[in-house]
Amino acid sequence: MKQLSEALTRFVQQQNLYNATYGLFQDHDIQPRTENLTDCWDNRIPISPELEYLYSHYEMIDAKAAGTHKLKNAAVEIGDAAVLFFVAPEHLYRQQLGYRFITSGELVHESSSWPSHHVVIATFNDDPVIVDTSAPGSPVYAAIEGGAAQQVADSLANFFIALSILIEGACTFKGELIDEDTYEPKAAYIEHVKPLLHHLLSENQTTYLLNYLSFC
Repeated sequence: MKQLSEALTRFVQQQNLYNATYGLFQDHDIQPRTENLTDCWDNRIPISPELEYLYSHYEMIDAKAAGTHKLKNAAVEIGDAAVLFFVAPEHLYRQQLGYRFITSGELVHESSSWPSHHVVIATFNDDPVIVDTSAPGSPVYAAIEGGAAQQVADSLANFFIALSILIEGACTFKGELIDEDTYEPKAAYIEHVKPLLHHLLSENQTTYLLNYLSFC
């Protein structure tokens, strides 16, 4: 778990640096737990060692969810262009509704086409970020507008490193990633982060991740 531990430490550091200067949300992020927890997720959801580490060591902070029926999640900002929402482990089952679990009135049944080991841990524009809990390292996939899921990182650790790279780049551009004239992501930002991502991800993974986050 050393690689994942280091990746999450780097991610939280960059998240906090960005939020302190440019963040739009208060008390709505991912932070280390003061005490490690176990069994903090629904037992209907398969958990890989990597997801177990994430959820037992880190908490999804969502101040507005306290005392409500709101799906508790943490907002991860990447400049002014993208916000990923990571669901809290206690709400993982609810996050799977519409994917692995299909509702029909008051009835719930499992989808015949959704792999049971694919767990949705976050969304961007209602499109899922998926962890394959059956594979070593917990590879991460994303799906755009109901399309087939494509791999964006070969491990959960590399996914969080990729997010760190994107957030670090957003800090470099002072949180302004959208061109005010074209309303498109700035080409200079893409040119800045692509080579850094290519050291970590394959070309196809990089391309799909940037497409998923609407940077391309």
